[in-house]
Amino acid sequence: MRKLSSISRRRFAQLMGVGAASVVARPSAVLPNELFPESFAAPRMSPAATVVRLNSNENPYGPSPHALKAMTEAFDLLWRYPDEHADTLVEAVAKLNGVNRDQIILGDGSGEILKICASAFTGPTTGSNRPVELAKPTRGPALTFVPGRGMLVAADPTYEAILNHARVNRAEVVKVPLNKNFGHDLPRMLAAAREGLIYICNPNNPTASITPKNELRSFIEKVPPATIVLVDEAYFHYADSSNYESVIPLIKNHPNLIVARTFSKIYGMAGLRCGYCIAQKETLQRMRPHLSWDSVNIMALAAAIASLNDPDQVANSRRLNKQTRQFVSDEVAKLGYQHIPSDANFMMIDLKQPVRPVIDGLRQRNVQVGRVFPSLPNHLRVTVGKQSEMEAFLNAFRETLRASSTRAAANLRFLSDKMPA
Repeated sequence: MRKLSSISRRRFAQLMGVGAASVVARPSAVLPNELFPESFAAPRMSPAATVVRLNSNENPYGPSPHALKAMTEAFDLLWRYPDEHADTLVEAVAKLNGVNRDQIILGDGSGEILKICASAFTGPTTGSNRPVELAKPTRGPALTFVPGRGMLVAADPTYEAILNHARVNRAEVVKVPLNKNFGHDLPRMLAAAREGLIYICNPNNPTASITPKNELRSFIEKVPPATIVLVDEAYFHYADSSNYESVIPLIKNHPNLIVARTFSKIYGMAGLRCGYCIAQKETLQRMRPHLSWDSVNIMALAAAIASLNDPDQVANSRRLNKQTRQFVSDEVAKLGYQHIPSDANFMMIDLKQPVRPVIDGLRQRNVQVGRVFPSLPNHLRVTVGKQSEMEAFLNAFRETLRASSTRAAANLRFLSDKMPA
C-alpha cells in the first residue's frame, strides 16, 4: 500500500476525476481502497443496495469542473496557511455583490456564520456586557469582545442549527409559526423581538417557500437598530419567483442587517465547507472575536474562487433543478398530492397523513428523505436529485403508499370482522 505522502499531484488529479464530461453526470466519487488501510475504506455496496440520498438538499451534479481543476492545482500548497486564497475569495465576493472587502467574513460553510451570529448577538440579558480586550491576531487589528445579549426570534419550522447555538449561549428562543402562505410571519416576529437576533431563512428550509420581497423590505425598515436581522440566503440561486429578491442591496442603509450565503448548495461544495456573510464593517467587528482563525481550508477556497469564475455552474444547476422539480411535481400531482410552492432544490409534499410511516417505508426501499418536522407532521421533505434518482424516489413512494393502503384495508377488515352482527 502506498503512503499518503507519496501521492503525486497527477495522482490526485486522477482521483478527483477532473474534466467537464465526468462532472455533468458524475456518480458519487469514491477514492480507491489502495490509498487507505482497509479500516478506513468506504463500505462497498451492491448496485441493488445503493441508497438514493435525498435528505440533505445537496446539489447532485457536484462542483464546477473549474473547481476540481483548481483543487488539484492547490494540492501543491497544502502546507501553506490559506491567507492569500482567503483574500482572493473575499475580493471576488466583494466584486460580485458590489460591496467593500471589509464588509465580508468567510466561514466554514454558512453554518459557522450562523453560529458566530448566535454567539455575538444573543445571550442572557442579565449580567455584565463589559467589553474585553483580546490578543491581537496575526492578521488584522486588535479585537474587542462584547458578550452577546438578547433573544433569538425564528420561524417554525425553519433551519434549526441556529436555534441550538442560541440555546447554548443561554439565550431565550422564540419560535413564530409561518403564516398561511408558508412565509415568515414578520409582524409577529417583530412584535416578539427584544434586542438580540431575528433569523430569516429565505427561501426557507424545510418548506422551500419564500417571504415576499416587499414584505421583507418593509420589515427590515421597521426593525429597531438594537436588534440584528440575519437573512440566510443559502438557497438564493434556486429562487425563480418574481416575488423574491436578495436583501444584500439593503445593507448599505441598515447597520443591523447581515446576509449569509454558502457554496454548499448551487455550487455543489457541501463536503468542502465554505460560506460567507455580508454586513456593514462595524457589525462584522462584533462578530470577528468569535471567528476561528483560518477556518476555511485552502482546497475549499480554491474551489470557491474557481466556481465564481464559471459562468455555467449556476445556470446549469438552476436549469436542471427546475426541470427535474417540475417532473416530480407533475408525478406527485397524478397521485393526488400537492406540495408547498418550491423556490429551492427540495420540495415539501403534503401527504395528508402522518409522514413517519412513509419515511420509514422509503428507507426500507433504500431512499432517504428528510426527517419529520413537528410543526408540519404531514409533510414530506425531499431533495430534488438527478432525474434517475427522482424516478427511484417516485417508484419507492408509490410502493410505500400501496403497502400502506393494503395494511389499512386489512386493518379495516379485521375491525369489521370483530363487530357484532
